[in-house]
Amino acid sequence: MRSISLRSSWLRYALVLAGGVVIGQIVPPLWTWGVILVAEPSYQEATYRCDRSMRAHLLAKQKLEAAPSAESVRDLEASEIALIDCQDYDLMRKRLMLVGLDETALSYMALKAIEAKATDLQDVIEIHEIHY
Repeated sequence: MRSISLRSSWLRYALVLAGGVVIGQIVPPLWTWGVILVAEPSYQEATYRCDRSMRAHLLAKQKLEAAPSAESVRDLEASEIALIDCQDYDLMRKRLMLVGLDETALSYMALKAIEAKATDLQDVIEIHEIHY
């Protein structure tokens, strides 16, 4: 009789341990998927706005270097103010990392955001091309 109760006790502990392992393996991917599902639209918008601001700033700097003028200085100053979009993007990125997303998930969402605005292959190439 004692051996039966001892076996059922060990069986109970083994089942609890196995259940904990299964839950530990299933919950993190579900959490990540849920966070991505909820945060993706706003993260994509922030990514796109920051990308657009950085491109405008680069173009304004190049314009100022090529043809210095009061207008090109104003354009550069305006593009620097627009870089606040990148601050918003960075804050959102840090918040998402705090709730458990890793670099891979954030990069995936950012890439989807940038490529969602591209309408054909040439647009995708221009997005990923580095211009000097």
